[in-house]
Amino acid sequence: MKKLTMLLSAMMGTLSLMSISAYAAYGTPFEGWGFVQDDWQVVCDNTSTCRAAGYAEESQLDMPASILLTALPKVALPMAQVQFLSESSEQGFTDVELWLNGKNFGNLTSDDDGYTYDLTHQQLTYLLNHARLNTKIEIKEGGKSWFISDKGMSAVLLKLDEVQGRVGTPIALVSKNSPNRQTPKSAKPVPVIKKADSYSEDNHKQLDPAKSIYFRKNIEKWVNIDDEQLIGSEDDMGDCELINPKTEANQRMQEYGADRLDWTFTPVDAKHTLASHVCWQGAYNEGSGYWLINHEKPSQPQLITTSGNEYSDGEIWATHKDRGIGDCWNRRIWTWNGQTFAKSEEASTGMCRGFAGGAWALPTYVSEITNKANSTQ
Repeated sequence: MKKLTMLLSAMMGTLSLMSISAYAAYGTPFEGWGFVQDDWQVVCDNTSTCRAAGYAEESQLDMPASILLTALPKVALPMAQVQFLSESSEQGFTDVELWLNGKNFGNLTSDDDGYTYDLTHQQLTYLLNHARLNTKIEIKEGGKSWFISDKGMSAVLLKLDEVQGRVGTPIALVSKNSPNRQTPKSAKPVPVIKKADSYSEDNHKQLDPAKSIYFRKNIEKWVNIDDEQLIGSEDDMGDCELINPKTEANQRMQEYGADRLDWTFTPVDAKHTLASHVCWQGAYNEGSGYWLINHEKPSQPQLITTSGNEYSDGEIWATHKDRGIGDCWNRRIWTWNGQTFAKSEEASTGMCRGFAGGAWALPTYVSEITNKANSTQ
């Protein structure tokens, strides 16, 4: 498998992920990195909660810093947090100051984690009042300074106003005086997923040998591998080329002497099984297809995703690297509800900008998981 990964990495290094400049040109707040302008982005989730993040300019990534504004619908002021990285691993500073346009606006309050710092209402209000102007945003500590760019801040906050219906209203962040008055939108309800019992990873429940033989013998008929355009149900990360020996990608793999990729069958509970198979591989990412087999009608397996990485304890995870400085990430999770695997989370770390793994979690889909009972023994 290691040999295969290296070979495909060399062949597919030009995987068509969007570049940073492409994201800067357009975007919608409810997908991926959201709406991006210069050094700012805004990402909104399915409840209409929006998160706007600003970063240091790319020329200053040796001193990474970022600010996050979390705006709830119909709530006047967002919650505001700052994060920065020092040259040492030391964190939890007690004398961190916010400077705006050369003026000291006082200390920032450290959160319990010692990595993030909260802005007061006064500090945030001043920043918002100057968002349409040139604003020098500076974090100071121990004689050192970190800078957060204001490029794109006005456009991103205006987009947030539009999404939440704040334009021309007293609770607008940057568009109070707009003649195009909107009506503030209410928050949408959080979807509730009742997680069903599933076999636990510790239990190592094995599929009945007779069923395993039956599934393995028929699975490639049931999923119609001759459909060369087999694509994931909703994540659309990539075609499931490696499931079909007739595809060019699969044939290239065989030419390089790679082992034949095979199916894996994992019991979910007494009546359901997950069938999985590697679908695609790139320089930094890999995705597997996951099909849910109902034992009562096994010939009609349900495709959950073509981008999964792992299944464990009733959850399918798809975690992948995004392009960007700092190893940005995105992830999706599907949770077992007794009938299917329902999407329960979708998020990315956004533009990262020098933060390894990203500065913030920016979800586009959230849910509430209830009744997390102990897994079936």
